[in-house]
Amino acid sequence: MTTNILELDQVCTIADRVYWEILDELGIEDKCIYEVKNEGTRNTDFGEAIYFRIEEAVKEAVNYEEEHLK
Repeated sequence: MTTNILELDQVCTIADRVYWEILDELGIEDKCIYEVKNEGTRNTDFGEAIYFRIEEAVKEAVNYEEEHLK
């Protein structure tokens, strides 16, 4: 049994930060997010795919194991 060095919310915070840095650096915000009136932004399918790839990469980097897999 392994112990995660990060909590899931920390993994998500890192993934979110990296996601926004990539969108900004590459100038692809319009391809990845859209505005929803009175609700803020939402990811497009493309943006969602990028976010989840980043999240999975962070999990792999820290050997994160989902609770149900332990």
